Amino acid sequence: MVLLTTPQENEKVNLERVKRALADCRDRKESIQRDIEQATLNRAKAVLKHHAKLSALRQAWHDLLEARLISLEAESEFAALDAKNAEIKKRLEEERETLREAREAAAKAKEVASNLLEEVKRVMSEGNQEDLGRRAEGVTIEQLENAIEAERTKLEVIQASNPAALEEYQAYEQRIQNMTKTLATQEQRLTELTQQIKDIMSEWEPRLDELVGRINDAFSYNFEQISCAGEVSVHKDEDFDKWAIDIKVRFRPGETLQRLDQHRQSGGERAVSTIFYLMALQSMAQAPFRVVDEINQGMDPRNERMVHERMVEVACREHTSQYLLITPKLLSGLRYDERMRVHTIVSGEHVDERGTELMNFGKFADIQKRLMRRS
Repeated sequence: MVLLTTPQENEKVNLERVKRALADCRDRKESIQRDIEQATLNRAKAVLKHHAKLSALRQAWHDLLEARLISLEAESEFAALDAKNAEIKKRLEEERETLREAREAAAKAKEVASNLLEEVKRVMSEGNQEDLGRRAEGVTIEQLENAIEAERTKLEVIQASNPAALEEYQAYEQRIQNMTKTLATQEQRLTELTQQIKDIMSEWEPRLDELVGRINDAFSYNFEQISCAGEVSVHKDEDFDKWAIDIKVRFRPGETLQRLDQHRQSGGERAVSTIFYLMALQSMAQAPFRVVDEINQGMDPRNERMVHERMVEVACREHTSQYLLITPKLLSGLRYDERMRVHTIVSGEHVDERGTELMNFGKFADIQKRLMRRS
């Protein structure tokens, strides 16, 4: 039995089907709209987080610059204080020498006075009274006065030969007192300057140690990635002019860390150490891109592979600066990443006008792949 439907019934069925499809589309549209709104909200949140990170980065960079300025100001102030301290020490030594000479002169004067006093006491002692009496027998007052006058004349002669003896002694005594006071003042000033130096060092030395510690962490990590070892520290000395950055490296197992210089390491090892140190310094500041020009020139193949491996690892990380490596040659079999791009520049007066067509490195790569599959 066959059921026949009228055109009106067919149209009604089609209309119902269209309504259902339209309702499904509306639901789907609403779902997509909700997804779009959620995605927009997520994007806004991400933008806010990115803005916050940029603000924190700018603040960190500002703090780093401020720390460097504080370090430079502290070094300058310390150098001035150190020079002034040296001058004060020199003057203090000169004053001490003058004081010593004055004390020696005073001691000699006291010794002469003491000898004279002992002589007077000896002469005036009771044991010499009979002797003095015998000497006075037969001596008239006129003769005694003449003797006294003769002694006065001798005293005047002595005073005439050195009339300023008493004044010089008094001047030396006053000078000794003044120098003693000056010595106490200079010693107090020296103590104050020493405390100022300690206060300044307590502010900038921890910051310097922290900054060099962060550089050391990055430097050591770079060497660990190539199965070697490296260390960066501050060489400290009582003389601040001798403070310096001390770099130590080890390239072979079983060795100890050796200071980086031209005698212990080869030219390639020194180049690797210098590059890794510069990379550690660059990690302290963000930049949109970095240009590395002919970094592999003069390196042996082993060191060139290690440096290239480390540079690829660092440059291809997420959220890092772009690296532009410029070099006239590269070793074969180096590591490459999918996020790397190789641009080969064909230029020169002897290059064919169809150089771009002839030097098609994409075709060269396809040919090499076919040859490798065949082998």
